[in-house]
Amino acid sequence: MSVPTINQDHFAQLKGFIELCKINPTILHQPDLAFVKSFIEYFGGKIPAQKADDTTQPKSENECKTEETEPEAEVQSEESDLELDMTGVIEPDTDAPQKMGNLTLQPTEEEIAESQAKRSEAVSAFVEKDYEKAIQLYTEAIVLNPQASLLYAKRGQIYLLLNKPNACIRDCNRALELNPDSAAAHKFRGRAYHLLGKWEEAANDLRLACKFDFDEQADEWLREATPNYRHDNMLLRGNDYYRFENNSTILVPIP
Repeated sequence: MSVPTINQDHFAQLKGFIELCKINPTILHQPDLAFVKSFIEYFGGKIPAQKADDTTQPKSENECKTEETEPEAEVQSEESDLELDMTGVIEPDTDAPQKMGNLTLQPTEEEIAESQAKRSEAVSAFVEKDYEKAIQLYTEAIVLNPQASLLYAKRGQIYLLLNKPNACIRDCNRALELNPDSAAAHKFRGRAYHLLGKWEEAANDLRLACKFDFDEQADEWLREATPNYRHDNMLLRGNDYYRFENNSTILVPIP
């Protein structure tokens, strides 16, 4: 008897199905999936028992009427187990883009020195928590030396503290354009993505920040973003191949 060939598409579909089972293992109690349940139990695996609400019991006429009039209650209960932790997510800022330096400008030695002096003043303002003044000084430093990647990253850090994630991302994008290995830019942009609820982008940036220059705060932020990223990714994989039919627990493959 020839063994059927399993291609990469089959592996991808199987992986998506397994991830979905991890999220909601009770689907394995569906009659159509009895063969999967039997296979798992044959090798000593255990399937979580169905909830009492899921077992089939005779219902009175009044109970049936209640279910007919409130069909969304059960669906909402299923979905509540899949909610993301949105703690810390804020509304995006909509300010006009901040002033950026002219990348075609080649600063003179005098301009570089003056830019460094502005940066020192900006650091002092930052320490004193005069954030608006710090932003102004960093901007002046950037105009004088637009090739300095760190200036954009540090200004982006202040926008992050002011809960302006989009402004922070714009600065970090410029910083990474100039220096793709900037740990600071990846760190602050990753946190900004977290504030916008963009978990995959946040996790990727924070992971790179820790890779280029390990930082305890970046590592802590990565630990906060990773569970939502994994959860979101598992749902995406599952939805690539399966869906719930008519908002029920009946699992149907997507062609």
